[in-house]
Amino acid sequence: MYDVNVANRIAEDQIDDLSDPEFEVLKEIYEALRLAPANGRQLTPTGNMYVWDHKGVSVTYFLLDAPQREVAILRVNRYPA
Repeated sequence: MYDVNVANRIAEDQIDDLSDPEFEVLKEIYEALRLAPANGRQLTPTGNMYVWDHKGVSVTYFLLDAPQREVAILRVNRYPA
């Protein structure tokens, strides 16, 4: 299992702006990230930055694998469903 943490104030503000249904989607994304964060869309072939899109919410994150096993949330955005 991975720990999921919000990495900065910008992401915190974006999360605060989500509607209740969008926040529920974000919780679904967090659960997936806890189990398999590398299944997101990798932004570059050799980097550790990923994007996970699900039901109108997009999460950009940095993956810290062994030994940290942490997902650092950088941005949370809405996109047209």
